[in-house]
Amino acid sequence: MTTLSLTAVAAACAASLVEAKQHDDKSASCKEDANKAIVVLNKANAVVGDRRKCAMAASFYDGLIEGGLAKSTAANYLSVFRDAVKTGKPVKEWNPSRKSAKAKSAKGKKEFADKLATVYRDADFAGFLEDLQNGWDNAHFKTLMEGIKSYLEASGVEL
Repeated sequence: MTTLSLTAVAAACAASLVEAKQHDDKSASCKEDANKAIVVLNKANAVVGDRRKCAMAASFYDGLIEGGLAKSTAANYLSVFRDAVKTGKPVKEWNPSRKSAKAKSAKGKKEFADKLATVYRDADFAGFLEDLQNGWDNAHFKTLMEGIKSYLEASGVEL
């Protein structure tokens, strides 16, 4: 290669990095807008429920799916959105699996954590947790273990 063509390659590299920076800036701006909307919902005392029963949750989830996100990713984002609207705190990480990937290096029962992570990524997990919370709040069971056992037995799982 000649010096001229190497210079062109270097310039193309710089152009790619400038474009990446612009996308990063746009990404940060979009996430900031989302956090502003979350604050509005929080101040309005909005409650984001189960996407199968709550129009707001369904609208958020469906918008993600229509935008091309995978169902499991949309379900994870919905969980993050639900918590953010409840607390009013800005979202720093929309993908909770990134946090759990970092946590995998921590000491602990990795095998159980891997199993729990698999369940956590399942789109139905958020609905299960909401049902479990409702059962707890309405005193349908005395312990969380009892609630989980009841769910499994109702689903036909022998324990």
